[in-house]
Amino acid sequence: MRFFEVLEDEATRSTGRIDGVSPWCIPSIDCTICGGYGGLGEAYPTVDLARFAHRALLEEPRSQQALSLETYRHLCEQLRPWVPPAAPLEPGTQLGPVVGKAKGRFGDFYFQAPWAPWIRVSALKKLHAAGVRGLQGAPGDLGYRGQPAPPLHCLEVLVHGALHPTSHTPDRQAPCPRCGSHRNGYPSESAVLAASTLPQDIDLFRLRDFKTVIVASERFVEAVKQLRLSDIAFRELSVHPG
Repeated sequence: MRFFEVLEDEATRSTGRIDGVSPWCIPSIDCTICGGYGGLGEAYPTVDLARFAHRALLEEPRSQQALSLETYRHLCEQLRPWVPPAAPLEPGTQLGPVVGKAKGRFGDFYFQAPWAPWIRVSALKKLHAAGVRGLQGAPGDLGYRGQPAPPLHCLEVLVHGALHPTSHTPDRQAPCPRCGSHRNGYPSESAVLAASTLPQDIDLFRLRDFKTVIVASERFVEAVKQLRLSDIAFRELSVHPG
């Protein structure tokens, strides 16, 4: 099967805009070796932490204060039953439905950020009917300026798959031996997926080593094209068989 990087459609004529964030966020790590880090990309809008005993750590202003590695690990252990299985839960992970404001005209897809896709509920239903697997999302708590938009869901894109080592550039840095953070940029021009890591039952997913990168299966891409869904683009990625 072929795989594609998911991109914003630069030719979109839609004017929609969403300004909002999830109510909960995992704080950054204060690492004694590398200085710490905060991640980007991982988000679980279907999660409800209203009854989570330690949710104050995930709410502003405390979510903006770095945690020790030990406190961070303990927090993730407590969060584990509340989130999708095997969720990495890196610092910066967004939890819960987006709360904010929306305005303008939306197409079938909308990217609040390159790694934060939204979809019309009508388009989501069409993709499900076309046999696309593993798609789910959550409605945002959005106040609309002007005419309300059609129902929108923030897609929950789970983490699966990884780049093959042949993608690594010569200046790639090893992860921090204490907290595991790395400061390597996504090698867009040389990106090659490792076939052994790719899911067989999910058609839209994030890369484990670069969570801001969303990958779609050929099944997803063909369904989008056949349904003529708007405001999304794709770039084919190479796949290494090893």
